[in-house]
Amino acid sequence: MKHAFDTRGFTLIETVMVIVLVGIIGTVVSSLLYQGSKSIEAGDARKELSSQGRLAVERASREMRLMRCTTAGNSCNPQASDITAWTATELRFVTTNYEGRGLRFDAGTLKLRQGSGALDPDDTLANNVSAASFEYLKSDGTPASAVGEIWVINLDMTLSSGTESVPFRASVHPRSFR
Repeated sequence: MKHAFDTRGFTLIETVMVIVLVGIIGTVVSSLLYQGSKSIEAGDARKELSSQGRLAVERASREMRLMRCTTAGNSCNPQASDITAWTATELRFVTTNYEGRGLRFDAGTLKLRQGSGALDPDDTLANNVSAASFEYLKSDGTPASAVGEIWVINLDMTLSSGTESVPFRASVHPRSFR
C-alpha cells in the first residue's frame, strides 16, 4: 500500500525554521564582524594620532629647548629680543644659534615657523589638531606676566579624528635659562 503523502523531504514548517535560524545566526555573526572592524578602525586612528602627536611634541620640545637667553652670568632671564611673541596660540623666539623659530596653532594644524617674522615659511608638525595652547610659567609654577619671568613653557595639544581624541602635553625648560 502506498500513502498519499511521500515521507521523504522537508515540511514547510521545517524549512521556515531553518531559514529563521540561519537569519539569526547571520545577524549575530555580521554584528560581531562589524564591531570588530570598527574596533580595528578606531585602534588604527588612535595609533596614527598618537604617532603624529608624539613626533610633533618631540620636535616642538626640541626647538623650545634651544631658546636663547642673552643675559650673562649665573642667572638668565629671557629678554624681549629672545622671545618676540608669546600668546596662547603662538610662540616666536630666537635660538642659541641666532636663528628665528616659531610655533603656532592655526586652523587645525600645529606649525613650525622657520624664522621669527610673521611672513617666514611654515612647516606642518601635526594635522588634526583640535586644540593647542601655550602656557608660560615662572619658576614657582605661577603664570608669567612678562618675558623675563618665563621659566617653563607648556604646550597642551589634542589631536582628533572622528570620535577618537588623544591629548598631549610637553613641559619645556629651555637649556639657556639658568
